[in-house]
Amino acid sequence: MAILIAACLASPAFAASPTTIYYNGQVYTPGGWQTAFAVRDGRIVAVGNDADIRKTPGAHAVDLGKRTVLPGLFDMHVHPTLDARGYTGSCKLPQEAGAKQIQESIAACVKTKAPGEWLTGGQWQASSITDEPMNTQTLDAVSPNNPVTLVDISGHSIWANSKALAVAGITKDTPNPEGGIIERDAGGNPTGLLRESASELVTRHIPPQPVEETKRLLGKSLDLLLSYGITGFVEAVAMREDLAIYADLADKGALKQHVQACIATSMAGHGNSELDATIADIPKYTRERFKPTCVKVFADGVPTDSHTGAMLQAYQAGQPNAPAKGLLLFDPETLNPQMAKWDKLGLTVLFHAAGDWAVRASLDAVAFARQQNGNTGPMHQVGHLTFVDPADLPRAKALNAAFEYSPYLWDPQPISDDITKAVGEPRISRVWPIKDGFDAGALVIAGSDWIVVPAPDPWLGIETAMTRQNPGGSTRTFGAGQAITLDQAIRMFTINAATRLGLDKELGTIEAGKRADFIVIDKNPFRIPATDIHTIKVQKTYIDGEVVFDRGTSGE
Repeated sequence: MAILIAACLASPAFAASPTTIYYNGQVYTPGGWQTAFAVRDGRIVAVGNDADIRKTPGAHAVDLGKRTVLPGLFDMHVHPTLDARGYTGSCKLPQEAGAKQIQESIAACVKTKAPGEWLTGGQWQASSITDEPMNTQTLDAVSPNNPVTLVDISGHSIWANSKALAVAGITKDTPNPEGGIIERDAGGNPTGLLRESASELVTRHIPPQPVEETKRLLGKSLDLLLSYGITGFVEAVAMREDLAIYADLADKGALKQHVQACIATSMAGHGNSELDATIADIPKYTRERFKPTCVKVFADGVPTDSHTGAMLQAYQAGQPNAPAKGLLLFDPETLNPQMAKWDKLGLTVLFHAAGDWAVRASLDAVAFARQQNGNTGPMHQVGHLTFVDPADLPRAKALNAAFEYSPYLWDPQPISDDITKAVGEPRISRVWPIKDGFDAGALVIAGSDWIVVPAPDPWLGIETAMTRQNPGGSTRTFGAGQAITLDQAIRMFTINAATRLGLDKELGTIEAGKRADFIVIDKNPFRIPATDIHTIKVQKTYIDGEVVFDRGTSGE
C-alpha cells in the first residue's frame, strides 16, 4: 500500500496539480484508521500515513492536530423547507409543556398580533397535557379574537381554537375528510383536534409566506445542516415551488449539499394536483447537486394518541374517533400502478410508514413494481418504521429497498410516551427495530425527520441508536433490545446512505478516487464512552474539498 501511495504522489500529473494534504489526524477509512490523505480538484487522490502522504512536492499542508476525520454525513429524511415555511409556527412551545404553560405561551404571543391575525405555533404533546382539557375552550381562554393553530410533536395533528374552526367553517355537521379525523366530544361537537388531512381544512386559510422569505430561511436551514456535518440529504416533502427555490439557490452557489428532493403526492392529506406536471418538469429543476428524482407517499399517520398509524393489530388504548387499527392512507389498487409507473421512470419512492400495516402495504407496492419492471430500478425507501412485523424484515433486501429509521426519536423523548400508551406491550419492546433490520440484511439508513425533532443533530442519533437511552445515559430505555454498534451507526449515516442515493462510487467513505466530502470533529467517537457521543462538535465540513462550514469562523 505504501509503495502504491508513494508512486501516485511522485507521478508528474499528481505533482503538477494543486494538492492539499491533511496529516496528523485520525482518519476513518474502510481499510482501518489512517493519519493522512491528499485532495486535488475536489477529490481524494491518496490515503495513508503521514510519511507517505507528505512526500507530495509543492502541496499545501494542513495539520489536523490529531483530530478525527469522518466521511460527510447524510440525513435521509429531513424537512428544511417545512422549517423555512414556518411549519411549526412562530409561537414556540416546550414539547413537554402542560396546558397551563401552553396558555401562558399563547397569551404572550397574542400580544404581538393584531386582532384577527393568525397565530401559529408548536409543538405540543398529548401525554404532557393533563392539567386542562384539550379543546377549543382551553385556547379560547387566552386567544378569543385570533385564530390559533398549534401543530403537535409528530406534525400530524393540529389543535385549533374556535376562531380558527369558524374561519374554516368546521361545525358539528362537517364530515371527516378522506384520510383525516375531526375529533369530537360526546355531543359530536368538534374539540379543535384535527388529525392528518383534517388539519388542512384549517391550515389552507393561513396566509402564505412570501417566497423570498422562504428562500432566505431555507438558506439558514442549509447552513444549520452543514454545521452538523451533513453533506447530503433527502428533502422529504417538496412541492413545485420548493424545487424552484432549491434550483435558484443552486444557481447562486448557495446550495452546497448533495440533495435528492421527494415530490409530495399530497400535503396534509390534500392531493398534489400538480404532481404529474412537476414530474414532467424534473429536468427543468435538476442541477449538479440537486436532483428532484423522488416521489413522497404517505402510507399512514403516526401511532401516537391520534391512532392514525396503520397497525396490523388494534391499538391498546381506546380512541373513539379513530379506526381500531389506524388509517392506511392509500388504496393499494390505485397506488400500485402508479408505483410501477414511477419506478419505470427511474424515480425513487419514499414512503412515510410508521405502523406495521403501512410498512407491509409499502413493501407490497414495491413488490408490484418489481414484478412489472424487474428488480433493477431505483432503490425505494420505506421510512420511519416505528413498527415492522418480523415477517416483513427480509423483504427489504429481496426487493432492493432501503429501511430508514429515525434514531433521533427513539431515545425516550416525549413522543415515546404517547406511542407506548397507544400500542402497549409486547409491541413496544420492538419499537424502531433497527437491529432486526441489520440482521435481516436490509440496507439500513437514518433520517432525523427534523423539524419533528428539535435539531437535526446526527450525534444524538448515533448515540441513542447505540444506547436506546436519553443522551448522556438514563435508566429509562426505549426498545433496548434493538441497540446497534457504533460501526453500524456510522454506516447508516455514511456509506449506506450514499448507496441508497446511488452515490456509493463517489461518496460515503474516505478513499482514493472519491469526492472530498469529509468532516473534522473534536472527539473520536470510537475512543469515548457511547454516552458522550452526543457532545461531539463538527469543527469543519468539506464538500468537494471546499470548506463549507468552519466553527472557528462561524461565531458558534
